[in-house]
Amino acid sequence: MSDIFFSLFIIIIASGGIFFYVFNYMPNRKEHVKDLYAEGLDLLIEGKRKAAYQNFKDIIEKDSENIKAYLRLGQVLREGGNAQQALKIHKSLLHRKKINQFDKLELHKNLVLNFYQLDSLTASLNELNNIIKLDKSNEWATGYLVKIYCKMQDWKNAFDSLEKYQKLTNKIDNHKLALYKIQEGRVYLNEKKFRKSRKALEESIHICADIAAAYYFIANTYSEESEVAYQLSLENANHSESDISASNNSMNTAKELLSKAIPMWIRYAELKPKQAWMVIHLLKDSLFTLDRYSEIEEILKQILRVDKNNIEVIATLSEIFSHKGEEIEAMELIDSAIEQAPDSLLVKLIKMKHQAKKDTIGDKYIKGLDDVIHFLVKDESFQLYKDTNIDPDILWLYENFMNKENID
Repeated sequence: MSDIFFSLFIIIIASGGIFFYVFNYMPNRKEHVKDLYAEGLDLLIEGKRKAAYQNFKDIIEKDSENIKAYLRLGQVLREGGNAQQALKIHKSLLHRKKINQFDKLELHKNLVLNFYQLDSLTASLNELNNIIKLDKSNEWATGYLVKIYCKMQDWKNAFDSLEKYQKLTNKIDNHKLALYKIQEGRVYLNEKKFRKSRKALEESIHICADIAAAYYFIANTYSEESEVAYQLSLENANHSESDISASNNSMNTAKELLSKAIPMWIRYAELKPKQAWMVIHLLKDSLFTLDRYSEIEEILKQILRVDKNNIEVIATLSEIFSHKGEEIEAMELIDSAIEQAPDSLLVKLIKMKHQAKKDTIGDKYIKGLDDVIHFLVKDESFQLYKDTNIDPDILWLYENFMNKENID
C-alpha cells in the first residue's frame, strides 16, 4: 500500500514539474523569441545589420523551426552584399513542410531579390511567376515583373505586365504604356522587322494620341527600310538587264518608302517644335533626294510660326535661301542665329557651310559638313547630351534601351 502512495507521490511531483515548466518557462522562452525578433526588425530598419543578424541567429539556435527568422537572416545577408549566402539560406526553406502561405510568399519574394542581385534574371523571373501562381493579384510581384522584363529588354511582356500592374493599383498612365509600346517597336526596328515595328509604334499612338516620339520612330522605320532598298538597287545596278530592272524597282521602292517618312517627321516637328532640330535636316536631305526641295522652306516657316525663336530652324532656313541664291538673306539669318546661340554646334556647322561656298573647293567641304550634320542629328549620344531642348520621352527611351547581348 505504501508503494502505491509513493508511486502516486512521484507522479504528482513530476506532473507538477512539467506544469511548472510549461506554464512558466515555455511562455517566457516564446516571449523571449518574440522580443528578439521584434528587436531584430528594429535593428534591420535602423541599418544595424550586424546586430540584427545576431538576433535572428540567436532565434534560430533557440527555435530551428522559426521560418521568419531564417527569412530575415537571409535578408540581412543580401542587404549586406552577400546575396549568394542569402540564396543558400532561403533555398534551404523550400523543402520545409510546415510553412504557411504568407511565409511562402515572403520566401519566393526573397528568392526573387537574391537572384536579381546576382544578375540571374531568368531565375528571378521564375520566382516571380511562383508568387503569381500563389497570388494572382500580387501587386509587388506584378510590379517587379515590369522591372525584370525591362532589364531583359523584353518590352512586349514589360508592356503586358505594366498594363496589369496599373489595373491592379488603379493608376492608369497611358503615356507610360505608350512609351513601353514604342520600345517594343524599337526592338523590331533593330532587328530590321520594319512592318512589325510600325505596327507597335502605331499602337502606341492609339494608346496615347499625343505621343510625339512614336512619329519620330515611325519615320525612322521608313527611312531605314528605304536605305535597305537603296543598297539593294546599287547591288543590282551593274549586272544583267534583268538585274537592272530589279535595281530600278528597288530604287522606286526606296523613294516611295522615304516619301512616307516625311509626313511623320513633319508631324513630330509640329508636336515638338523646340525639338525640331532632330528632324529638319533629315527632312531637308530626304526632300532633296526626292526632288521636292522647295517644300522644306514652307515646313521651316510653319515651325517658326509656332516657335519664332527656334535658332536651328532659322539657321536651316538660311541654308535654303543660300541654295536659292539669296545669299544676303541667308547670311543675315545665319548671323542672327549665331548671335542668339553662339555655342550651338549645328548653327556653327551651317555657318561653315555658308563660308565654304565662297571657296573654290567649297563643294567638297559642304558635302562633308552635310554628312556631319546628318550624323549628329541621328546620333543618340548627341541627342541625349545636346545643350538645347531635349525631348524627355526620347531621353527616357534612349536611357532605358540597350543591346540584348549578355542579358541573362
